[in-house]
Amino acid sequence: MFLGGLGIFMYGVHTTSAGLQMFAANRLKEILQSLTKKSYLAVLFGIVMTVAFQSSTATTVLVVEFVNVGMMRLGQALGIVLGSALGTSISIQLIAFKMLNVALGLIFIGFILHLFVRSPSLKHLGQAMIGFGLIFVGMENMSGASAPLKEVPEVQHFLTQLGVKPFLGILVGLVLTAMMQSSTATLAIVISLADQGLVNLGAVIPLVLGAHIGGTVTTLFSSLATQKQDARRAALANTLYKVVGTILIFPFLGAVADLLVWLSGDLKRQVANAHLVFSLFMIIIFLPLNNWIAKMLVEILPERRHKKGEVHFLFIDEASLELPTVAITQTRLEIRELGKRIRDQIMLEIPAVFKENKTELPSKGSAVEKEFHGYYNTISRFLSMLSMKDTSGEQREDILHTQFILKEFQYIGEVLLDLAPFIQRLRRQNPAQADEIWDEMKELYESVLNNYNRMIQSLKTWDTELAGEVIREHPEIVRLQRTLQFGLLAQGAKCDLPEGEPSQTVYWENLDAVNLLYRMDKHTVNIAQVIMGLV
Repeated sequence: MFLGGLGIFMYGVHTTSAGLQMFAANRLKEILQSLTKKSYLAVLFGIVMTVAFQSSTATTVLVVEFVNVGMMRLGQALGIVLGSALGTSISIQLIAFKMLNVALGLIFIGFILHLFVRSPSLKHLGQAMIGFGLIFVGMENMSGASAPLKEVPEVQHFLTQLGVKPFLGILVGLVLTAMMQSSTATLAIVISLADQGLVNLGAVIPLVLGAHIGGTVTTLFSSLATQKQDARRAALANTLYKVVGTILIFPFLGAVADLLVWLSGDLKRQVANAHLVFSLFMIIIFLPLNNWIAKMLVEILPERRHKKGEVHFLFIDEASLELPTVAITQTRLEIRELGKRIRDQIMLEIPAVFKENKTELPSKGSAVEKEFHGYYNTISRFLSMLSMKDTSGEQREDILHTQFILKEFQYIGEVLLDLAPFIQRLRRQNPAQADEIWDEMKELYESVLNNYNRMIQSLKTWDTELAGEVIREHPEIVRLQRTLQFGLLAQGAKCDLPEGEPSQTVYWENLDAVNLLYRMDKHTVNIAQVIMGLV
């Protein structure tokens, strides 16, 4: 009965989180965008996220997202980490209420919304209500199942020892929370034991402190596998806050117990209040020091040096899969970064090859192509993993659009890699002729590059006005391409190479180069159409 109640409780937490994430998907995207203008709201938003989604992992993902997109400094973002503990405290306060009848009513109302209402948003809200009700059903089962333990002397002795030996209580709370990967579940168990009088206040406080520390273990270990140093820094800060806070408060456990008794005489409420008091203690102690702590973390965990040719991602991280709206935003920023690499490593080098022969353009089979393929494959795999998560209809559409944009960038990369051999061969065969052809192609090249830059800029904030400019510029690029096309066909029909061979080969290759630039702009326009909502 106890394990079944725990299973119902954990399922309720998961269902509430999934339902609220999908219910708030559109609102979350708008809030994320507004936070770029009002970063001071991020701390409050982090608290609300933790209360609503019951996930400190989601909160940590937000921290990394805010820092990566330049919305705030690491020192400011660490406030969200402290806020997440306070958010969990509010959740525990709700769980400590005895409200089974209300919970059963919520389950019924949620069932009606989820099954019979057509609105997807209300369906997700109904799912969240069912999950929230199940949390209290699970709590009731755990509490009822704990009653017979009063008759087991060994259990009574062990639980008594947790109060006599606080360090043991901290260790039990830490291990239990790390195993279940949820401090909320651990505290639900403690509340169930308290409801039956199986633990006293002396045991409650160490268990709560241990649950605080144990709740950071999963995030800390998962951060070791990430490429982002800010993710590691945030996870390390989260653990250090709890460990140092526990060390500071440990000598004053007696005074804390007196405070909890003064606040409430109900042992269940004292469990919730113990978590709240410790969370507030950490905020008071560490929040004024966050900027200094951030500098210290940068010293402890400096930026990694990446090997030449190693694929290095600035934004995407598997931890963000827990929060699909953030994962989609991060993926689009990463794809934009890929687009900038394509421009900087290939397209901007074209004039130098044409006029100065100072460099060799990357072509198929080169290290640059292998690097780009690494990006395409990893981002594509990340989007596939994201599509398997519980997502709303609009989020699934956003994922499809993001996959489409990634494919268009892949086509642009292939076009530029195909363009390289034509330019290099022309430069080797006849440098003077290359200068002449470049003078003819320069206007088309610059127009295509400017349009590409507009598209890259519009991707940053999903700017529909800039995307519209990209689409409106395309007819002018078509005109330039057609003019060059007809001129090259006319020249190729009558000119000979200096060696006496027909010159058509040079001009046909130049014609192919012109058409490749046109194709690049066509893929650029396709991306702009996605941003405009035309695809």
